[in-house]
Amino acid sequence: MYTFLSVVVASTVIASSTFAKSPPVQVPSNAPPIISDYKSRMGANNLPRSSRHQGLDVGGPNGMAILAAADGAVKEVDVGTCWGPTIVIDHGLGPDRKPLIAAYGHLGPVSVKAGQRVKRGQMIAKLGNNHKEFRCIVGVRHLHFQLGRKWRSGAKGTYWGHVRYLVDGKKGVNPHLYWADGPGKVTCFEKGNSYPQGTLTYPAPCK
Repeated sequence: MYTFLSVVVASTVIASSTFAKSPPVQVPSNAPPIISDYKSRMGANNLPRSSRHQGLDVGGPNGMAILAAADGAVKEVDVGTCWGPTIVIDHGLGPDRKPLIAAYGHLGPVSVKAGQRVKRGQMIAKLGNNHKEFRCIVGVRHLHFQLGRKWRSGAKGTYWGHVRYLVDGKKGVNPHLYWADGPGKVTCFEKGNSYPQGTLTYPAPCK
């Protein structure tokens, strides 16, 4: 069981060495649960994975809002044969000056389109009742949130799953390094708060 520390920060400077480490993770008790974490060997369906997880799986009910984790530009909206409805957003550079390209997968209804600018905390989609229609959702309704450095633009060819959207999909970037409250401190979005540029807030609403 994770504990939650509430930390308010106006700005943040993260040493480059921080990004080589995997910090302990603190999830707020009011946040929708992470049901399969980054690098987990267990899937959202509680069955073993063939390889380590490259993102976060966030469980939730039908109609749960999916929020933009930071300001950004929508690069793509697609329905993958395995992943289902998916949004790719370029969130700019992190504090380490490396690109943060986020794939929001396994969605239901989508409310943004390619080329659109979005703001942190903006609803971009909802979870749906399609969790048994797409193989990669494994029968469990959830958001798959994954970070990479390079969007796969243009023709997709035979690519599927995360590599359909991220060139480096098989080497996902750890989202826990980029939370606004600091590495490992999952940060719920709160309207009216300001957050350091290049950091992320949770892509699902906290209650």
